[in-house]
Amino acid sequence: MADKAYKWPTIGNEKVIEFLSHSLNNNRLAQTYVFTGADDLGKSTIALAFAANLQNHPEGFNSDLHILEPEADKKSISIESVREFIKTLNLSSFLNSYKIGIIKRADSLSPEAKSALLKTLEEPKDKVIIILLTVDEHELPETILSRAQVLYFYPVPAAVIYDYLLKTRGANRSLAKDLSSLALGRPLAAVKLLENPDSYKAYLEKAANWLEIMRSDAAHRFSLLDRIFVDKTWSKSAVEATSAVILMAEGLTRDLLLLSLDKEEHLQHTALKADLEKTLASLGAKSGGRNQGNGVAGILDQFRLLAQAKEYLAGNVNPRLVLEQIILNF
Repeated sequence: MADKAYKWPTIGNEKVIEFLSHSLNNNRLAQTYVFTGADDLGKSTIALAFAANLQNHPEGFNSDLHILEPEADKKSISIESVREFIKTLNLSSFLNSYKIGIIKRADSLSPEAKSALLKTLEEPKDKVIIILLTVDEHELPETILSRAQVLYFYPVPAAVIYDYLLKTRGANRSLAKDLSSLALGRPLAAVKLLENPDSYKAYLEKAANWLEIMRSDAAHRFSLLDRIFVDKTWSKSAVEATSAVILMAEGLTRDLLLLSLDKEEHLQHTALKADLEKTLASLGAKSGGRNQGNGVAGILDQFRLLAQAKEYLAGNVNPRLVLEQIILNF
């Protein structure tokens, strides 16, 4: 008998899809899965598709599918939320099928929540499957990982993302090229920017402002920073926004290093090539230039500043001050 054909997303994650399809066809299912990899690689999309295929439900959204994720104003998932989640999964199926629970950002489970979840995994219930989505599986206890099937999600080649944007999403060649480079192997990141041109424009403006900060004297840097980030609170949104700025700055700094080595074909921010070249010239780091050594050293020092900034942010330093610390030391 031929294997049943299942419906899956059409870009990336081929090995994960092949494994899950084989498991479905052979009815060899784990009771706990861990999907691990960077954001925007498709972990949530694949989890929903897996649920839909398993329940023979076209959309995957039904009364036997339950999703748990951190609340908007909370940094972690509480034990109370996990207990309610487990209680719901233990109820009888409405469709006489599998009950599936998906935990997004499972690395944000509180220690008490992880312990409560572990107790459930130690005493699994028939036809209940739990899928944990995480950026780093090492943030989960070994006791949970040892009871789970861990599936790794990897970046998708830029050429694959480019073809997808061009042929499936109808993007023009120039935009598809820029987005596929900017996405750094994360197809959903490229799709989000394609579907939200205002967000893409805002990102490019922030990136261009950051490059201008790098070219400016100390007296003008703070006013330029205000174009990028003005929140002075310790809120979750401020922390997330600062983390995004640091990630952007790392990408721009990497691009400067690549340009200094005449490796422009590997640039992430291809749409900002002119701004990058202008910034590189101000640093004197162009390959063969008289000040190349000092310029490259300065670029490498910026990587150190950004790594230090991430440590400060993790240490609960005010997000705005974290960014100010970076630009003061350019």
